[in-house]
Amino acid sequence: MKRLILPAVIALGLVFAGTASATVETYTVDLNGYAVIGFVGHNPEDFARAQQQAQGWERERHLMLKPQSIKAVAIDQSQGVALNDAQLKQAIIAAAVAKGP
Repeated sequence: MKRLILPAVIALGLVFAGTASATVETYTVDLNGYAVIGFVGHNPEDFARAQQQAQGWERERHLMLKPQSIKAVAIDQSQGVALNDAQLKQAIIAAAVAKGP
């Protein structure tokens, strides 16, 4: 029985992992040696995934598993207002500054 369940669970996990990461866009803003990664969600579900990814990144950063010079934030694009690249960069920087260290 275990031989049937384990491959099914692994396959199901891979299916959900592929869909979760495909819907959240990632942008990196370089700030002279310090970087901010912005996970951008374009609908409420994607924004929730973006928040989870940013929180996971920050958790690993605080545990010294990720570079200390890279901060992660989530950006909500689900309000229907499309931002161009410059506006998106400013939104990522503003979110990082608002979040603090």
